[in-house]
Amino acid sequence: SAHAPEALSMGAWLATLAIETRGLYGDLVHRSEFDLLTDIYNRFSLERRLGVLIEEARQKSGSFGMIYIDLDDFKQVNDRFGHRVGDLYLQESALRMKRQLRSTDMLARIGGDEFAVLLPNVPSHAEVEEVATRLERCFQGEFKLGGHNLQGSASVGTALYPHDGETKDILFSAADAAMYVSKKIKKETSQSSY
Repeated sequence: SAHAPEALSMGAWLATLAIETRGLYGDLVHRSEFDLLTDIYNRFSLERRLGVLIEEARQKSGSFGMIYIDLDDFKQVNDRFGHRVGDLYLQESALRMKRQLRSTDMLARIGGDEFAVLLPNVPSHAEVEEVATRLERCFQGEFKLGGHNLQGSASVGTALYPHDGETKDILFSAADAAMYVSKKIKKETSQSSY
């Protein structure tokens, strides 16, 4: 009984240490899976989920979609309004895109101004294109950020497993190539309208 206060103090210290360690571990796991700026999944998480979807689709002869999204003229946002507004633009873009997706879909930031979406269990290009159109349209409303009003836009490209590829790299390349075609058409259209 003489050591009881010391034992209780040691027990309380160990419990606090365990809680702090668990919190730190949870934070590390979150940081490894999510983009810190936008709080959506990161490239690592997307690639891991893509591997799982490929395996499941192979086993069940299923299909799924991928959408590659690139924010148009993002560098100009940073150059004209500064990095703080650029960060707000990325956050608002992620939020708008997330609202267009089902709870089973996965949105990830895979680079500075590049995002990707995985759409499980979609049987056709038409369904993937429908979601891609919604994602593109969600940029049409004005962005009000840090006292500035901005017009946003994004270029998107799609791919369907297994039609457009059966590996991660080929699917990424197919969606990325489709996005660049979309971006090129958009630029040519805007130049011809002047």
